[in-house]
Amino acid sequence: MLSIPKMCGALLYLFFSEVHAQSLQDEKTISSPVSAKNISAFELYNAKGKKISYAQFLKSLKAKIKAHSETSTVLLFGELHDNPIVHWLQIQMSSDLYRSNNNMVLGAEMFETNQQMALDEYLNPSDSNQAAEKIMSPMGAMTGDDPAYTALKKSIKLWPNYKTDYAPLLNFAKENGLPFIATNIPRKYANLVYRGDFQSLDTLPLDQKKLFPNLPISYDSSLRCYKEIFMATGGHGGQNLPKSQAIKDATMAWKIWSNLPQPTDGIPKVSSESSSKPPNPLSKKNKATATFLGDGTPEPSTQKKSHTVGGGIFIHYNGTYHSDHYESISWYLRKEEEARNAVIVCKEIPKPIHIITIASRLQDAVNPLEKENINIADFVIVIPTNMTRTY
Repeated sequence: MLSIPKMCGALLYLFFSEVHAQSLQDEKTISSPVSAKNISAFELYNAKGKKISYAQFLKSLKAKIKAHSETSTVLLFGELHDNPIVHWLQIQMSSDLYRSNNNMVLGAEMFETNQQMALDEYLNPSDSNQAAEKIMSPMGAMTGDDPAYTALKKSIKLWPNYKTDYAPLLNFAKENGLPFIATNIPRKYANLVYRGDFQSLDTLPLDQKKLFPNLPISYDSSLRCYKEIFMATGGHGGQNLPKSQAIKDATMAWKIWSNLPQPTDGIPKVSSESSSKPPNPLSKKNKATATFLGDGTPEPSTQKKSHTVGGGIFIHYNGTYHSDHYESISWYLRKEEEARNAVIVCKEIPKPIHIITIASRLQDAVNPLEKENINIADFVIVIPTNMTRTY
């Protein structure tokens, strides 16, 4: 029989031998190659489903805009509202396009037409608010409070992901003196359409009717975007649910068209119908060089001309369903174009606006582009289904 000291020694030997063996195994595991699939946060595709790099995507966008330099380009960026990758690409693309063409207007579904004044005040603060921005309380400095953001939040209802996803876009416009247009119809009016068709809007006072396009509203129930909504509800409620979607599309198209940046020789201009205030000449970077007359039309600037490659660009951020399959907003933009051209008294009808669409899709595997997602837009962003969400 082993003595107690010898038994303890044997146990210690076994213990340390085990530890040493495990250490060698761990070393082997770490040093040996691990078999695992590559993962990607996103992939970009053209309309036909060919995978492209971000550099190719940007080059193609610039080429399309330059090729239509005699007209305005509307870029409909279809997003997944809670997707961080899509929002990151929005600000990245917008700033990259701006470097080659600052004849630009931004707009978004996430802001309603009755919120334009609050947006304008945020972009171009009045004297009192400018002073408030400069004077921050010690508590505000400690907590990182922004007086301009606080004022905006008090004025309008912001989306829950505003700070992470939409504030960067609005601040980009602010820093560069760009108009930012609230394009969506106030939801209470969309609800009116859902409950009582388009004609329910005709009962509203004149001042409220200024927040959406003139009645009657065109509508085509055979369009895929509205037919799918109708079929998804089993026809419950008739056409009123898809019509409540259509009034949003119509309003967004109307506001986009009313604020198109016109093709220029480098001086940013926006339509005389714009409800957005002129660019702030005191903004931090102030790349915009236009001044405005009393009626809202631009006046040539005495400053150096801006960099412009191609015609003016309106970048619109909207839920991808509002621009997929070249319908919805695109369809109403063409309707706006037809209506406006019909009343133009001139020998030559203006060149049609140029529309580019970007769609966003979730797929379990980001490569390749699934068959049903081919030809849904000029470009498609594919993100993994298990990507984290912003809210």
